[in-house]
Amino acid sequence: MVDLNDDRNPVGLSPDATKVAAQVFAACTKKLGVDGSKIFQSFLDTGSFKEALGVTDAAIEGLYGRAHQQFRIGQYDRAEEIFRTLCALDRSRSDFWVGLGICYRVRGDDDAALRMFDCAAKLVPSSAIPHFHRFDIFMRQEKWAAAARACAAFEAKSDGSEHENIGKTFAKLKTALEIRRG
Repeated sequence: MVDLNDDRNPVGLSPDATKVAAQVFAACTKKLGVDGSKIFQSFLDTGSFKEALGVTDAAIEGLYGRAHQQFRIGQYDRAEEIFRTLCALDRSRSDFWVGLGICYRVRGDDDAALRMFDCAAKLVPSSAIPHFHRFDIFMRQEKWAAAARACAAFEAKSDGSEHENIGKTFAKLKTALEIRRG
């Protein structure tokens, strides 16, 4: 059972707000003839809507592919919705948080993007990718010290296997940072 007094509970809400969310969820699903209280409790127990709802890995991968497709064709709002759904279904996938962060960055919400990249970095501490995206944001914001830290984190974690475009963009950003810092 999840401790609702723990601020790390899967809902991310206070205990009182979580109880209200459970009631709202149960009321909404009751209209569909489903006992939502059991689903919500399963979510609290497992920390995963994917498990609570019985969503298959194939369905998750299908949604992930759809999110990328929507992003590639410029449907950023739709991609964001799908990535947000994926994060809700399976909070343990760093790539979902990175995708959501990129969507936020595209629409100019750097603070939200940075929070998503932080989530991704916490899930997979060895991954360089969240740090690359943080570096990019800090460079655009002209936050040179933060950019330098993100640059160093990317370099420390990168194994060179990142997408070619990331490597090229990183090199340009690093050169710009070096010029800026003298």
